[in-house]
Amino acid sequence: MTWIEGTSPDLPDASFDVAVMTSHVAQFFVQYSEWERTLADLKRTLVFGGRLVFETRDPEDRGWEKWNAEDSFRRITLPDGRVVEAWTEVTDIRDGAVSFAIHYEFPDGEALLSTATLRFRPEDHVRTFLEHAGFVVEQIYGGWNRENVGAGDGKLLVIARA
Repeated sequence: MTWIEGTSPDLPDASFDVAVMTSHVAQFFVQYSEWERTLADLKRTLVFGGRLVFETRDPEDRGWEKWNAEDSFRRITLPDGRVVEAWTEVTDIRDGAVSFAIHYEFPDGEALLSTATLRFRPEDHVRTFLEHAGFVVEQIYGGWNRENVGAGDGKLLVIARA
């Protein structure tokens, strides 16, 4: 396995059998141009017949509705025993993009805030962008147990061939 730190333009040509995007990273490409460029770079870096594998959230599941403060509140125990309180707040929903803030409050009163925006792409958009980048979509599952889209855990698990 080769790990490359950088962005997709840094990838070498025709060098890999498999490219994996984990942790919903595909959703961080909010602008369509970013997503198109990333897919083109991934296609370029895969050998003929190589596979791109990733997961993203299915917007039909409307998972962001479970992110609001009450539903997302949690206590995290740090290794030293201190307890951090954390919760998520959806701040904007627009054109398939969901902006949110994650709040962290430490016992000493320190507060941290992490913000991000994610793009929720429906299955047909995922397929269209992959095909435009030159991929053949082999399978899209709806969950980790290979369920049909809409019958799983709110994910789109994608396997595409270069």
